[in-house]
Amino acid sequence: MSIKIDGNRPMTDTDATDAADAARRAANEKRVQTGGVDRPAGSSRDRVEVSEDAQLLTTALSAAEKAPAIRTELVERLKEKLNAGEIGQDSGRLADRLIDDILDR
Repeated sequence: MSIKIDGNRPMTDTDATDAADAARRAANEKRVQTGGVDRPAGSSRDRVEVSEDAQLLTTALSAAEKAPAIRTELVERLKEKLNAGEIGQDSGRLADRLIDDILDR
Protein backbone atom coordinates (compact mmCIF):
# COMPACT_ATOMS: atom_id res chain seq x y z
CA MET A 1 0.00 0.00 0.00
CA SER A 2 1.37 3.40 -0.92
CA ILE A 3 0.26 6.95 -0.19
CA LYS A 4 0.97 9.73 -2.61
CA ILE A 5 1.50 13.19 -1.14
CA ASP A 6 0.80 16.04 -3.49
CA GLY A 7 2.74 19.07 -2.28
CA ASN A 8 1.13 21.42 -4.78
CA ARG A 9 -2.30 21.44 -3.08
CA PRO A 10 -2.98 23.96 -0.29
CA MET A 11 -3.85 22.53 3.13
CA THR A 12 -7.01 24.62 3.45
CA ASP A 13 -9.58 26.06 1.12
CA THR A 14 -8.08 29.53 0.92
CA ASP A 15 -11.05 31.04 -0.91
CA ALA A 16 -13.44 29.99 1.87
CA THR A 17 -10.99 31.10 4.57
CA ASP A 18 -10.48 34.47 2.88
CA ALA A 19 -14.24 34.95 2.57
CA ALA A 20 -14.79 34.10 6.25
CA ASP A 21 -12.02 36.50 7.29
CA ALA A 22 -13.51 39.27 5.14
CA ALA A 23 -16.96 38.69 6.65
CA ARG A 24 -15.49 38.78 10.17
CA ARG A 25 -13.65 42.04 9.44
CA ALA A 26 -16.82 43.59 7.98
CA ALA A 27 -18.83 42.59 11.03
CA ASN A 28 -16.20 44.05 13.35
CA GLU A 29 -16.21 47.33 11.42
CA LYS A 30 -19.99 47.62 11.86
CA ARG A 31 -19.82 47.18 15.60
CA VAL A 32 -19.96 50.28 17.76
CA GLN A 33 -18.94 50.87 21.33
CA THR A 34 -22.01 51.76 23.42
CA GLY A 35 -21.85 52.09 27.18
CA GLY A 36 -18.98 49.65 27.49
CA VAL A 37 -20.86 46.97 25.53
CA ASP A 38 -20.21 46.12 21.90
CA ARG A 39 -23.36 45.75 19.86
CA PRO A 40 -24.15 45.90 16.17
CA ALA A 41 -24.66 49.40 14.78
CA GLY A 42 -28.30 50.44 14.72
CA SER A 43 -29.39 47.86 17.28
CA SER A 44 -31.91 48.82 19.94
CA ARG A 45 -31.16 48.85 23.64
CA ASP A 46 -31.67 45.69 25.65
CA ARG A 47 -34.69 45.47 27.95
CA VAL A 48 -35.40 43.36 30.99
CA GLU A 49 -38.96 42.64 32.09
CA VAL A 50 -39.50 41.45 35.65
CA SER A 51 -42.55 39.29 36.34
CA GLU A 52 -45.16 40.29 38.90
CA ASP A 53 -44.12 37.30 41.04
CA ALA A 54 -40.51 38.49 41.06
CA GLN A 55 -41.63 42.01 42.00
CA LEU A 56 -43.76 40.62 44.84
CA LEU A 57 -40.83 38.51 46.05
CA THR A 58 -38.55 41.55 46.01
CA THR A 59 -41.08 43.55 48.02
CA ALA A 60 -41.49 40.73 50.54
CA LEU A 61 -37.74 40.31 50.96
CA SER A 62 -37.30 44.03 51.44
CA ALA A 63 -40.04 44.12 54.10
CA ALA A 64 -38.52 41.11 55.87
CA GLU A 65 -35.09 42.75 55.93
CA LYS A 66 -36.52 45.95 57.43
CA ALA A 67 -38.55 44.17 60.12
CA PRO A 68 -36.82 43.70 63.46
CA ALA A 69 -35.75 40.16 64.27
CA ILE A 70 -37.64 40.25 67.58
CA ARG A 71 -40.79 42.28 68.04
CA THR A 72 -40.08 43.32 71.61
CA GLU A 73 -43.38 45.19 72.10
CA LEU A 74 -45.33 42.07 71.14
CA VAL A 75 -43.21 39.85 73.39
CA GLU A 76 -43.78 42.18 76.37
CA ARG A 77 -47.53 42.35 75.73
CA LEU A 78 -47.79 38.56 75.55
CA LYS A 79 -45.72 38.14 78.72
CA GLU A 80 -48.17 40.42 80.53
CA LYS A 81 -51.15 38.42 79.23
CA LEU A 82 -49.47 35.15 80.20
CA ASN A 83 -48.77 36.42 83.72
CA ALA A 84 -52.37 37.68 84.01
CA GLY A 85 -53.69 34.27 82.96
CA GLU A 86 -55.32 35.66 79.83
CA ILE A 87 -53.43 33.30 77.55
CA GLY A 88 -51.79 29.93 77.94
CA GLN A 89 -54.79 28.19 79.47
CA ASP A 90 -56.09 26.65 76.25
CA SER A 91 -53.23 25.51 74.00
CA GLY A 92 -55.57 24.48 71.18
CA ARG A 93 -57.20 27.90 71.07
CA LEU A 94 -53.80 29.57 71.20
CA ALA A 95 -52.56 27.47 68.28
CA ASP A 96 -55.69 28.31 66.26
CA ARG A 97 -55.26 32.03 66.89
CA LEU A 98 -51.56 31.93 65.97
CA ILE A 99 -52.37 30.16 62.71
CA ASP A 100 -55.23 32.58 61.97
CA ASP A 101 -52.91 35.52 62.63
CA ILE A 102 -50.30 34.16 60.23
CA LEU A 103 -52.90 33.47 57.52
CA ASP A 104 -54.43 36.97 57.84
CA ARG A 105 -51.14 38.73 57.01
